[in-house]
Amino acid sequence: MKSTFCGLGKGNYRSNIFTKYLLLTLIVIFFQGCYGKRYEDRKDKNSEPLPKYTVNVHEEYPIESLFELKEIIPINIEEKNFLVDIYRLQVSEENFYLLDKEFGTLIKTSNDGYQIAKIGKFGSGPDELPDIADFSLSEASGELLLISIEERSLAFFDLEGNFKRKIKLKNQSDMLSVDGKGKIGMSITYFNEEFSNFELLDSAGKSIKRLFPFPKDVFPIILKNISGHITKGYEGGILYQEPANSVIYEINQDEHFPKYQFLSSQPIWPQDKKHQLNSFFETLATGELSFPTRFFEESENHLYFGWNKEKNKNSQKIVDFRVGVFDKQNNRTYLTRESPLTSFLSGPMAVEGNSVYFIIPLFKLLDLSDEPVLESYKTEIIQLKNKFQDLDFPVILKMNLKILLESD
Repeated sequence: MKSTFCGLGKGNYRSNIFTKYLLLTLIVIFFQGCYGKRYEDRKDKNSEPLPKYTVNVHEEYPIESLFELKEIIPINIEEKNFLVDIYRLQVSEENFYLLDKEFGTLIKTSNDGYQIAKIGKFGSGPDELPDIADFSLSEASGELLLISIEERSLAFFDLEGNFKRKIKLKNQSDMLSVDGKGKIGMSITYFNEEFSNFELLDSAGKSIKRLFPFPKDVFPIILKNISGHITKGYEGGILYQEPANSVIYEINQDEHFPKYQFLSSQPIWPQDKKHQLNSFFETLATGELSFPTRFFEESENHLYFGWNKEKNKNSQKIVDFRVGVFDKQNNRTYLTRESPLTSFLSGPMAVEGNSVYFIIPLFKLLDLSDEPVLESYKTEIIQLKNKFQDLDFPVILKMNLKILLESD
């Protein structure tokens, strides 16, 4: 898994990945611009309730004043498998499950990062998938659910990676989560005739309802790797954010409601323009917009989220990635200051109690080992260079939220 094979240089890794997806989205715009379906506008005319929490992104702090590094976990996999750019990480008891968005590889590891199993086989057979777009762990059934965009299918595996069954889906889905009762939430791409962004299924895969309708004149773009996310909420429901929307909704049993709304003194995309995807994308490309990235995770008292801040007028970079923490008890938001480390962190990927998980490539971890939040682990970081020949592989950083946030 050398850098030459993976096509990754040792430059600005996060900026290169972000720029790549901007270019891919332009390609999608070009080839899908003639998508001729005229959608029925099913927008609910009733005004929705106010969000439960307002996340006002303003106050900035050094990352070391918000987080304390507790553990560095290198991912050690078999040579025939590839992990480069982690799309999703889920934590279950003593194991990690990681999905790579470059190669579609889904790996189960021990809690010290050693591979236990590779889950799913690529192909067109009854127990195979042509691609793995996303996955989710169902605590209710003790299963892993894998979704394929190309095949429009949903596959079920046990937690050891053994295939159980597969069902066909009517709509193309690119993101997936399972709630505490086993209900399945799917983000549906804009290329569907249901005219909705979200579908809820029962544990057997039967459709229950569709939510978040979009208007007939929407211009379809896939922004999965830039904006929009789905994950499990702390209270057992599903948290879902539409692309180009500054609101996170909770879908819990028979109800759905706006839970978190992001606000900022800097330019943020208006909620009433959330379906103007082409304009949203073009504005993003200028760097003149602050917006939540696709990462967010919820704990009992906090929402952790990624944030891209409007670029500095003197900077050439169009991306300025930060990490944010919203305290639900005191309704305060804490955003990390600009730093080399946050430019290369992916996440928050997962939460477990007071712990938050991020991903970073080893070569960037080595470059940034003098950063204050990393310096107590500098010796351990340098030892990784001597232990592993491949410096592109991902490393999990397990961080704890500092107590000061609880009493500030």
